[in-house]
Amino acid sequence: MMSRVYVYNLSLRVLVYVLPLFSFAICGYLKFGTFSLNIPGRPHYLILFLFTEIAWIAAADYSKISTVADLFWEHTGIRAAFFACFTTLLLQTGLLVFVRQLVISRTFLFVSNLILFLSVVVARNFFRLTSASTIWPRKCEKLLIVGTDQYAKRYVKLLRRIPFFDCTVEAYLQLPGQAVLVADAPVISVTGRLNPKVLNIDEVVVAVPPSSYPDLSTALESLEDLGKPIRAVFDLGPRLSFGSKLFQAGRLQMMNLAISPVESFAYTVVKRAFDLIAATLGLIILSPVFLAIAALVKFSSPGPVLFRQERIGRHGKSFTLLKFRTMHCSSKTESDVLWTTRNDPRCTVAGAVLRRFSLDELPQLLNVVRGEMSLVGPRPERPYYVAKFGEDFDKYNMRHRCHVGITGWAQVNGLRGDTSISDRLQYDLYYMRNWSFGLDLQIIFRTAFVAFTGANEY
Repeated sequence: MMSRVYVYNLSLRVLVYVLPLFSFAICGYLKFGTFSLNIPGRPHYLILFLFTEIAWIAAADYSKISTVADLFWEHTGIRAAFFACFTTLLLQTGLLVFVRQLVISRTFLFVSNLILFLSVVVARNFFRLTSASTIWPRKCEKLLIVGTDQYAKRYVKLLRRIPFFDCTVEAYLQLPGQAVLVADAPVISVTGRLNPKVLNIDEVVVAVPPSSYPDLSTALESLEDLGKPIRAVFDLGPRLSFGSKLFQAGRLQMMNLAISPVESFAYTVVKRAFDLIAATLGLIILSPVFLAIAALVKFSSPGPVLFRQERIGRHGKSFTLLKFRTMHCSSKTESDVLWTTRNDPRCTVAGAVLRRFSLDELPQLLNVVRGEMSLVGPRPERPYYVAKFGEDFDKYNMRHRCHVGITGWAQVNGLRGDTSISDRLQYDLYYMRNWSFGLDLQIIFRTAFVAFTGANEY
C-alpha cells in the first residue's frame, strides 16, 4: 500500500516540480520565438528561473499541490494553485525589487505565472480523473485487518474508496473482548497462532480505537512473525490531523495538538515577505503624502509631527509605535492610560481629519519594515491595558501569538476605537485560528475601502 502511495505521490510531485520549466519554455517561445537559450538577457532569465524553481517548490509543498494529500477532497484545486502561483509571483517581485541589476520583461513574468497556474490545475485534475484508470499499474493488495468492531468496519470502507488503491480483506484479527461487526472476511482470534503459510497477505492494517491500544502489545508480537509491513490507522477526532504535528524532541516523539496557522511556513515566510515588499513600496509611493501630512500636523498645533508610544507586540515584546500626532500634547502618563473616545476633545482639527481616513496610521509602515508589526493582525495595545484586559478577559493574551497589525479582522468589521473589547477579542482569535494569505488580502482591500469612505471614524 505504501509503495503504491509513494509511486503515485512521487509521479505527481515530479510533474508539479518541473512545471516552471514548462511555463518558462512556452512563455519564452511566445515572447522570443524560440525554445533555445539564445535570447536577449539570457543570464538574467536563468537566475530568475533558478529562483522561481526554489520558490515554487516551497510554495507547492506548503499548499500541498505537489502531494496527493488533498487530491481527492478538492473539486478543481484552483484555490491551492492560485495561492502557490501568487506566492511565487510575490517572491519573484521581491527579487526584482531588491536586485535591480536583473532586467526581466514584466510581460514574461506575468504570462509565465499564468501558464504555471493553468498547467498545475490541469496536471492535478489529470491525476485525479485518471486515478482509477488502467493507465496506472496496480496490484490488488491482500490485507489482514486488526480489529473487528465498528471502527475497523469504517476504515476498511474508507480504504476501498482510495481510487488508485485496490485491496481485498483476507481476514480480520479479533482482540480480546472486541465485538464482531464485520462479515466480509473470516475472523481470527488473537489468542490463536497466526500461520504465515495459511495467511496469504501483503500487509497488516491496525484499525482499533484508542481504548484497545493496551491489547495490541501481544498481537504485535504475533504479527511481526508474519514478516509483513504493519500499518496503523489513527483517529485524532474531527478537529485534529497529523499534518506537521509530529516532531522529534531529543529522544521524544511529540505531537503538537494546538498548532495554528500562525505557526506555519506561509505565516512566517510568505507573510513577512509580503509585508516587507508592500511596506517598502508604500513608503516610497506615499512619500509625498507623508510630507504633506507632516506639514499639516506641524502647522496645525505645537508639538512633534510623530507620536511615539509603547505598545505590546508578538510574544509580549514591547516596541515603540509610530503615528502622526492627532491630539494636543499631554503628559506621557495621561496618554498611556486614557482611552480614546469618539469626538475626543483632545483631538486637533487636522487630527480629526487624519483619524477619519486612518491616515494617522501611515508611519506604522516603518514599524512593519522593522519587523515589529505586520500589515494585518490584531491591533497592538498599551502595556497598561494589556495587563488590565489580560485579567478581565479569558484568552486575551493569546492575541500575542501572532504579529500585531496596522489593521485587522476586528477593525474591518467595525470594532475600532471605543468598542467592545470582548467582541474585538473574538474577532482576533478567529483571525488567528483561520489565518490565510487570502484572508490578509481581503482585510487589506476592505481597509482601503473603509479608509476612503471614512466609515470607521472615531
